Amino acid sequence: MSAKHAALASSKVPSHTNMNELIQKGLLAHRQGRFGDATKSYEKALKKSPKELAALNLLADAQLNLGKNSRALDTAGRAIAIKSDMPGTWMVKGCALRKLGKLDDAITSLKTALDLKPDYADALMALAGTLRDADRLESAIEAYEDLVEMAPAMAMAHFNFGNALVADGQFDEAVFAFEEAIAHDPSYAPSYINLTGALHATDRADEALAVSEKALALHPTSRSAMVNRGNALKTLVKFDEAEEQYRSLIGLNRADAAAHNLLGTALQGQARIDEAITEYRTAIELDPRKTLYKGDLAIALLADGALAEGWQLYGARFGAGDALVRQRKIGQKTWEGESLSDKTLLIWREQGVGDDFRFASCFNDVIKRAAADGGKVIIETDPRLMTLYARSFPFAQIRAEGDVSSETGIHFDIAAGSLPGLFRNSIDQFSNTSTYLRPKQAQVEELRAQIEAFGEGLKVGIAWRSRNMAATRRRFYTELADWQGLFGLSNIQLVNLQYDNADAEIDDVNSRFNAQIHRVENLDLMNDLDGAAALTAAMDVVISAPISVADMAGALGRPCFTYGPAKHPMCLGTDRLPWYPNTVWVEKQWNVPLEQSVDKIVQEITNLAAKD
Repeated sequence: MSAKHAALASSKVPSHTNMNELIQKGLLAHRQGRFGDATKSYEKALKKSPKELAALNLLADAQLNLGKNSRALDTAGRAIAIKSDMPGTWMVKGCALRKLGKLDDAITSLKTALDLKPDYADALMALAGTLRDADRLESAIEAYEDLVEMAPAMAMAHFNFGNALVADGQFDEAVFAFEEAIAHDPSYAPSYINLTGALHATDRADEALAVSEKALALHPTSRSAMVNRGNALKTLVKFDEAEEQYRSLIGLNRADAAAHNLLGTALQGQARIDEAITEYRTAIELDPRKTLYKGDLAIALLADGALAEGWQLYGARFGAGDALVRQRKIGQKTWEGESLSDKTLLIWREQGVGDDFRFASCFNDVIKRAAADGGKVIIETDPRLMTLYARSFPFAQIRAEGDVSSETGIHFDIAAGSLPGLFRNSIDQFSNTSTYLRPKQAQVEELRAQIEAFGEGLKVGIAWRSRNMAATRRRFYTELADWQGLFGLSNIQLVNLQYDNADAEIDDVNSRFNAQIHRVENLDLMNDLDGAAALTAAMDVVISAPISVADMAGALGRPCFTYGPAKHPMCLGTDRLPWYPNTVWVEKQWNVPLEQSVDKIVQEITNLAAKD
């Protein structure tokens, strides 16, 4: 040995001291987030002492942070084999297993960590997240509830709790959770972003807009925050501002398909249909797999009068996760208009009662085709409509929705909303007469006698709002008091056609405005739709919000006034509803008050009453 090497040997520190220095060096790097450097130090220490628990535990954690999950799992296992009662090591093992997709084993490891240390908040948060990954949402929510009780000041606990509540549809509770997260960490932008979504889901668009702007103040280029703000503006019918927000998104990334589609919705809201179609097509070019974009394009094409292409794309409503309508398969084959010779066709119901009435305008076309071919037609409908449909379509078999879901002998099936694609590809294919529903005539006459007793003048049925009057929908519908221009007319009798319980509203208006809105007693307009049809048919004219009452009046051939946005898709590129020739569509531009539509209808009714 040379004198130099002898000197080095004599000055060498004991091995355990060098090992501790390596661990301390690794720990410093660990705390600074330099996990690669930390790993090297721990591995050097373990070469000197392979069973050093501190080095094993720290190495497992560093490997986990580097995404080396299999190595972290192995290292944690080595540590546990030496000493099995270390909660932090079980925590690392559980997190590694979670990242490797071994969720049941991860849950077991994390529960072990909590058995060893019941107040281990980080382990409980990891357990809650793993339970959610495993689709055990109820258990995950229970774990988050325990976590926020254990660590009420932990902002991420409240944030993750809110996310779990959103996944479970508990939006009101999620709002509170996100607000708690913000209270404990006001600088974390994702809490504001997710709070915006929860507020929007709870029909609080004004608050959602304000919170989205706070999110953008913290994170000005956050795509999620920008989308949330645009969506809140759109819900509030501030389409021009929503347009500006979506265009700013596209400015950041012109290949953002969703942003182009959202811009299309804002343009369509302003009745700028050609521009909307361009944006929808761009979105589809960028992401051809997204059925939502094709569905939005279909609606815009119908609004533009491009019926053939619009109906062809209308099938996109049966898309995957963003489906508007649940796809069902009952027959051996979907009907595409081929011969029904000795075959049975089921027309299955979709969407709401108003859509049911509208698509029923094609039923007689199908029945005529089947009769010519010697085939059979089964029509599925809402159970409340069976009696009315049996009378209206006597050459078809009427069944309640779901009754034929497993029945054999159905050769073809078709969704009711797909029929216009076979029979209504141009406006000239619509009938000049829309009377295809047949009410019970004896009941019509009986009800007409009752309403004649209300007094002289025009008998006007009125339905003024949707059943769903959430704050975000209320702006699209009237209140009964908005129609006070009719209340003082001596030559009309207003009769209630509102199908849910409107007694309080009617009593209030009758009292405050000295009005006289009449009600027909012992007739359930919600559940007895055959009776509702008879009452509607007994009217001289109907005023209705854009709800199923208007569609029923149209299908019965009664004169009807209804209202809605300009370029409505079901106007099919016209300024009327081709489905119902006797219905007057009063269109409204997006940025004018609804009172204008009301005033136009009041004037029309006043003119009719004067002629009566």
